[in-house]
Amino acid sequence: MIGLTSGSQMKGTQVCELYHADGTVEPIIPISMDADVTTPLVHTTRLASAYRRYLQSADSCRFAHDVDEFYTLSTLKALISRGEVEQRRASALALGMLGDARCVDALGRAISDTDRGVRLVADDSFRAVLVRDAAPMHHQQLLRVMHLNDGGEYAAALSPALILVENAPTYSEAHHQLAICWHGLEDFTRAAQSYQACLWHCRFHYLAWQSLAKIRFLNGNFAKSLDALDYCLDINPDLETARMQRRAIQRQMRQRDI
Repeated sequence: MIGLTSGSQMKGTQVCELYHADGTVEPIIPISMDADVTTPLVHTTRLASAYRRYLQSADSCRFAHDVDEFYTLSTLKALISRGEVEQRRASALALGMLGDARCVDALGRAISDTDRGVRLVADDSFRAVLVRDAAPMHHQQLLRVMHLNDGGEYAAALSPALILVENAPTYSEAHHQLAICWHGLEDFTRAAQSYQACLWHCRFHYLAWQSLAKIRFLNGNFAKSLDALDYCLDINPDLETARMQRRAIQRQMRQRDI
């Protein structure tokens, strides 16, 4: 960070701005102390204040409004990677509400944050941004495909998924849902191609890496299956199903060597 500059006076409390090395600016509110107290001022950022209010009230609309009024997406993306824990959690939450495709990489990296709270919030926000990363019409079409896939109706989901991918070729989650269709229909070649297309547009899509590992395992390519799971777990270290999958493959490999 570069430093602080003074801003306007508000009810006896001076509002300052925190300048970061990348040029982003974060507004902060110093908590005033009585004149005869020698304790240094404690600075609370507007983001932290909004986040604490959200934790108490669960008012997501107010939180989104308060953050959007004072923070740009660029600043939130910077804070999610190098802010304090509370700032990283708040930034992850805010990006899930306000973010778009430009925030996917920042959220993807935050899924492996050292703080579990940041990881959980970033994961939720990451998936939310992925799903809505399209025009409203395509978003609605995706929700329909997801509903069919969730119900195991892969044949019914296939046609709308193909149309969606054709109309929105950069929509990574559309490719993922198409891959789920092919996977459910046991067309593993096309499923692998669709998972790879999803990863081409979003390399942090850990579920696509995990499913691609399953396809490679079914095709007998154990080494490449483990590679895919390593990528998956690098992105999301909390995905226990991927760890179980990796252990099962390693057992299979040992049995083949015996």
